[in-house]
Amino acid sequence: MKFYMKKTAFIKNKNVKYFFIALFVAIGLSLSLNIFKDAQLGISSNTNKILKLLIKLEKSFNKNTFYSMVIFGFTYLLLYIRKSKEKDIFKNILALLFSAFTVLGYSYSKTNSWNLIFGGKFQFFKAIIVAISYFIIFKLIIDCLFEYIIPKIKYKASNNKIFNFIFEKHSFLVPLVIILLCWLPYVILFYPGVLMSDSSNQIKQYFGMEISDTTSTNSVKLLDENVKITNHHPVLHTFILGTCLNIGRKLINDNFGIFIYTFLQLITLAVSFAYIINFMKKLKTNNYIRVATLLLFALFPIFPFYAMEITKDVPYTSVLIIYICQLYKIIKNYNNKKMSNWKVASIITISILVCLLRNNGLYSIILSLPFVAIFNKVNRKRILFITVFVFIFYELFLKVLLPICKIPNTGVREMLSVPLQQTARYVKQYDKEITDEEKEVIDKLLNYKTLATRYVPERSDAVKNEFNKDATSEDLKNYFKIWFKQFFKHPNVYFESFINNYYGYFYLEEKTVEYTAKYIEKCDEKINKNGDFKYSYNKMINGRKAIKEYLNISKKIPVISWVTNLAINNWIILLIICYLLYIKKYKEIVFILPSLVTVLVCLISPVNAYFRYSLPNIFAIPLIISIFLDIISKDKEEFLDEPKNCSNNTML
Repeated sequence: MKFYMKKTAFIKNKNVKYFFIALFVAIGLSLSLNIFKDAQLGISSNTNKILKLLIKLEKSFNKNTFYSMVIFGFTYLLLYIRKSKEKDIFKNILALLFSAFTVLGYSYSKTNSWNLIFGGKFQFFKAIIVAISYFIIFKLIIDCLFEYIIPKIKYKASNNKIFNFIFEKHSFLVPLVIILLCWLPYVILFYPGVLMSDSSNQIKQYFGMEISDTTSTNSVKLLDENVKITNHHPVLHTFILGTCLNIGRKLINDNFGIFIYTFLQLITLAVSFAYIINFMKKLKTNNYIRVATLLLFALFPIFPFYAMEITKDVPYTSVLIIYICQLYKIIKNYNNKKMSNWKVASIITISILVCLLRNNGLYSIILSLPFVAIFNKVNRKRILFITVFVFIFYELFLKVLLPICKIPNTGVREMLSVPLQQTARYVKQYDKEITDEEKEVIDKLLNYKTLATRYVPERSDAVKNEFNKDATSEDLKNYFKIWFKQFFKHPNVYFESFINNYYGYFYLEEKTVEYTAKYIEKCDEKINKNGDFKYSYNKMINGRKAIKEYLNISKKIPVISWVTNLAINNWIILLIICYLLYIKKYKEIVFILPSLVTVLVCLISPVNAYFRYSLPNIFAIPLIISIFLDIISKDKEEFLDEPKNCSNNTML
């Protein structure tokens, strides 16, 4: 009896339990998911099954003593310091997601499939062990964040004169000047601005020039052969860019015209960053976060690079940052007086710009503002008015103004990256099962003969580039009938295709697709080919090479490199949502809906792990974190950007 009691006490001893849990995690994370063929291991058909299993198991372990020691010690430490023993569904869901992202991501990064998980019973067994190990360690990290780190991040007034001068007395103007001064070398080195293929094509559109059939800008049917502009790239951005170039070439030359646009874009982005820092002052964000944010915006190279790169994503991101701030002001002050006419007009203006500067911008508005109206009784009518007004305005812009100007809207193919990729993968793997009738239907949309060879698992452009823009609605209807039919035959192909095209947005180790770097040393000279434009960098080649190396180094330095890691930024968004659900702050979750829309848009985009598509979230992440900390702060005070007594100046 005494022996039994001692044995039970031994098992219940938390240190012993922690030891075995930490040991399990260390073993699990030392397992390799790579597949080893029998021939590689010297296994013949006569080898005993048990021996075969043992040989494969031995080969699956990565012997790295230091790594296993760190994992064991880290897991044990987290288990020891953890206070919460409660089983919270949101923490578990988050840990489960992070574990799935990691294991699936590894498999796809190595094989473009989930074969490292579902490639046999032994593979599945290893994958489960690895996934459980990741789940345990992610759960412990989440517990630590929720219990120790996040609640401890507080605001404390500073007595430092320099800090107060920059971040309190002049929290907008001084940060703006600092950012612009730090960006000045990039302006000099990359004068007149960094053209990319999209912006080059927009310029050609504006001046009525032909664009190659292989480009996405030529994916729609023109309404008038004399009007080359399409809404594939937002018309407003094309007009601003083209007008700046036109003015500049009349005054001096093409380079000056491009610089006029670049300067406007750079100022707009710098202002939005200074606005974030000023907004942090109102939120009473932790001082260290405010300093880190300013240093990040001013010194981290990716920000000035994009300030100089001519792309629609930069002005869209700048305006979306302002929109998120305004959205949170409405959420935070939902019990106060009615919004003034000026406030309503400003939100309408910002919302319209969000819609006009990117074709998916409307979703950020209609999937956030109406939710604010649900709980904001005082301003419900005004918020609904803003939403309806913006929606009607944008619909009139697309369906009335553009046709009047003979400008076609974006092509339907831009919304079909997911199904077209799934069909291409299906054709590549199961061509022999496809009937002649099915091939004919697919051929009307995608050129069946070369479809399988054009399939690139992580990028749909090669498949979409031969999409028939003259396809009728009947052709599309017939295609989707085949699409559904083939899904039920081999659903795994569809799931694998989807994951393969987007796993990089959630897998920490995936290399980001970043085309900015290739334009650093040599500008995009395609615009000069027909002789109508003269665009070039200056002769400071070595300076640009040095900046390129600076960018490459910043992407590899531990912790610093997290800034450009798409998965980390998306994980932060998911973590914030789960934490707010965990503390039952349901109303406040609305502020992060525009960021969630950006994530969802990435999941129907043509390119895996493309930095530019995640730009709004990466550039706004300091703002998102600051708003989140304000929400969970117990001693927060409400702030208003207008007098409380504004009942005499209201709308509706």
